[in-house]
Formats: sequence, structure tokens, C-alpha cells
Amino acid sequence: MKNLKQDLELLYEFQKYDIRIYNLREKINKISLEIEDKKRALELKNRRTGLSARKENFINLNSLRNEKETLLDSKEKKINKCLKELNIVKSNDIYKALSSEIEKAKEYKNVLENEILELMEKIDREYAVIKTNENELKEIEQKIENEMCEIKSFTKKLEKEINEIEKEREEQKLKVNKTILSQYERLRDGGRNEKAIYVIDGESCGGCGILLRPQLINQVQKYHELVFCDNCSRILLKK
Repeated sequence: MKNLKQDLELLYEFQKYDIRIYNLREKINKISLEIEDKKRALELKNRRTGLSARKENFINLNSLRNEKETLLDSKEKKINKCLKELNIVKSNDIYKALSSEIEKAKEYKNVLENEILELMEKIDREYAVIKTNENELKEIEQKIENEMCEIKSFTKKLEKEINEIEKEREEQKLKVNKTILSQYERLRDGGRNEKAIYVIDGESCGGCGILLRPQLINQVQKYHELVFCDNCSRILLKK
């Protein structure tokens, strides 16, 4: 009966390629989550500044100012028109009516001018806050963009490293017993992507830590067949 010790030890060494690939892919996944976190942080910061609402308010204030300036212009035209008419009227009643209308228009004009001044002050304050928030966000955005460029560059390096390891793995794969390799791959496909073969640690499985039956350990030490942990089903190896 063939002794599988050398084959299993070779498989154990071969597994190191898969462990390295697995760990590198985990790093890439972690980095992907990091990128998403940074994007969310920027969105959250944007929302907290209320920049969109402030910009909308800034537009509304300007719109209101324009309306009042248009109204002010119409009042000024009306006052000028009434003043011209005042110079040519002959009726005392019409003169009094025009004078009263001019006074009312002037009072309303003063109110409008004050309202416009108040609006302009609000607009200036809002603009200052918007510019400050925009500059802060730009700085944060630039910082995050730089960090993301570094992260993406690091990810490319990891992916290149994975490709190199995978090439080495394919070369070493040819040296591994095909029957044993097939069983190993099935275990990995079954969800054990990190490790599928473990060295016995004392009398326990090196994978799940369960205490192994003495008969099972004896079977492993004979190396006549593949022996699996009763608990986690990983291939066992005794060194």
C-alpha cells in the first residue's frame, strides 16, 4: 500500500499558495469597504453642512431681491410720472390726489429699499457660509481622492502579487498527487477557502481544535489513506 506522507506534505506546502492568495484577496475586500466608507463619509459631511439647502436658500433670496427691485423700479417710474403730471394739472383736487399718491409711493419705496438692503445682507452672509463650506468640502474631497488613489494603487500591487502567486501555484500543482489534489479542491470549493489541510496539534485538530480519537490519529500516522477530522472534515496531517 502506497505511503501518502510525502504527497500530503507536498499538499500542505502547496496550500500555502492558496493561503497567501486568500489573505491578499481579503485585504482587497477590506480596501474596497474602506473606499465605500470614505465615499459615505464625504456624502455625510456634505449633508451635515446643509450646503444644498443653503444654495437653494441663496437662490430664493436672490429671486426675492430681484422681485423687489423690479417692484421698486415700477414705483420710481410711477413717482416720476406723477411728478410730471403734477406740474401740468390745473385742478386742485387732482393736484391733491397726485400728491397723496406720490407720498404713498415714496413710503412704499422706502419700505422696499430697506427690505432690499436686508435681503442683500442676508445674501452676503449666506454666500460667505456657502463659500466656506464649499472650500471645506473641496479640501476633504481632495484628501479622500488622494487617499483613494493610494488605495487603488496598493490594490493593483496586491492583484499583481496574486497573479504571480497563481502562476507559481499552477507550476507546483503539477507536482501534487491528482487524487489528493481533487479532494483538497472539493473541500475548498465547499467553503473552506482558507485552509483544507491541517497539521494535528498534539491530539487536537489544528483547524477546529477538537480532541481527536486515538484511532483517528493512528490512521493519520499510517499515511495509507486520506483521514478527515470528524468535526470540520479537513484533511489531517501528522508531522
